[in-house]
Amino acid sequence: MRRTQISLTDEQERLLTERAAAAGIGKAEMIRRILDQAFGLDDRLEARRQAILSTVGTFADEDDWPTWLDRARGDNLEDRLSRLRLRS
Repeated sequence: MRRTQISLTDEQERLLTERAAAAGIGKAEMIRRILDQAFGLDDRLEARRQAILSTVGTFADEDDWPTWLDRARGDNLEDRLSRLRLRS
C-alpha cells in the first residue's frame, strides 16, 4: 500500500467525515472503498450481488407474502400466544 496526499473541497471533507463515521471506519479506508467501487475493484459488492442472486427462486412454490405471513402467524394473537405457551 502506498501513502499519498490529496486536496479536498470543504464539502468533500464534510461528506467523507460523515460517511466514514457512519460506517465506523477511518477516512483513509473510506477513500479506498470509494476508489475501489469507482474502479470496479469492489469485490464486496460482487459478493453481495451473488448472495442475493443465489436466493432467487428459493420460495417460488410458496404463497405470496401476505398469505404466507397469515398462515405463519395463525388466526390471531390468542392462537399465537397459545402456541408459544404464553397463554392457556
